[in-house]
Amino acid sequence: GREGGGKVEEKEEAHFDGGHFTHAEALRPYKLLLSGAVAGVVSRTSTAPIDRLRMLFQVHESRSRMTIMQGVRKMAAEGTIKSFFRGNGANCLKIAPETALKFAINDRIKRFVCNGGDTSKMGYFERLLSGGISGGIAQGSIYPLEMIRTRLGVAPVGTYVGITDCARQVYTKEGVRALYRGLAPSMSGIIPYAGTDIATFEIVKQKMVEYYGGEPPGYVLIGTGMFASSVAQLVSYPFALVRTRLQAQGMGGETNKYNGMIDVVVKTVRREGMTGLYKGIVPNLLKLAPAAGISWYTFEKTKIALGIDIRS
Repeated sequence: GREGGGKVEEKEEAHFDGGHFTHAEALRPYKLLLSGAVAGVVSRTSTAPIDRLRMLFQVHESRSRMTIMQGVRKMAAEGTIKSFFRGNGANCLKIAPETALKFAINDRIKRFVCNGGDTSKMGYFERLLSGGISGGIAQGSIYPLEMIRTRLGVAPVGTYVGITDCARQVYTKEGVRALYRGLAPSMSGIIPYAGTDIATFEIVKQKMVEYYGGEPPGYVLIGTGMFASSVAQLVSYPFALVRTRLQAQGMGGETNKYNGMIDVVVKTVRREGMTGLYKGIVPNLLKLAPAAGISWYTFEKTKIALGIDIRS
């Protein structure tokens, strides 16, 4: 067999028979894919009304600010409870495979780095790299869905009939490259975010498992997830701001203010100070931290339900 603290429970059912592990190890990637997908859908659906409220705020253009109550009333006026969750289907279609791939690939990379052995000895930096790479691969592989979701959201009504029609039109009229527009700045944001989020959560979770001598209470897992996501936001938010400013420039044929990513950073800091790179981070944290807490909690709980040890 092999060394491994925290692999005790798994060893009971995974017998090493000379050449390979039996069922428990073989099923691990699929269990992680399922846990990730469930986590993505649960966290996205539970925070969908907040997300929809944010979109209503963003498109509300009159002089008077829209209050939270006005937003809630507007959604309620659309009739059923379903209006609070409008657009959630497309969101889940994107988030489920992305979260599933991210967690499963991260596990594979960690196993590979440790030669299939005990991953609990990995340092923060190794986890940072592993999480960043897996986040990047996951985002890259479902990126066309992200692009299509944006198109469906901003195109005039009647332009596209649905997801498949939008994909077909973009592909035939603009070519396959159009489906990957904006990929580079997206990657520059997701890699530091996913890396920091995963590494921070894993290290803190390990400390909590030691402290509680096993599975920590639910609120501890949620709190750890919210903390990890907030740290990741602080690291990656400037990348997101840079991306938004680059995407927004040149609208209506006006000349470009910036000639690249570094230029945005330099000019923003010069004009608005260091805090200029963090404009809008508070509403972002309020939306992302609870979603991340729920996501991590669901992921860990689903893993345990499928028979994967909390420590692994």
